Amino acid sequence: MLVFIFGVYAFTFGSVRLPWKLTVSGWRARVASLFLMAPLPILILLGRVVGQGVDEQTALSFYGIMELVIVLLGILGAGLFSYITRPKDEEIIQGED
Repeated sequence: MLVFIFGVYAFTFGSVRLPWKLTVSGWRARVASLFLMAPLPILILLGRVVGQGVDEQTALSFYGIMELVIVLLGILGAGLFSYITRPKDEEIIQGED
């Protein structure tokens, strides 16, 4: 849920400072925020599908593993997208003048 809230913040304000001295703003922040917001609806749908016709204990263990994997993939996707689309040093210097 915290990842989703962080994604909503990034989408709303369009600017996020990441821990490794990288600031993402504009359309890059909004696209990265979609990676952060996507796991919640995916997990809700997955929970509804997995919960039908399966033993409850099996469904819970599968859902727990998939929750971790999907959230980590969302964070990894947002981080990779932010890193790949970051402005180069030359662009930053030229933009300041």
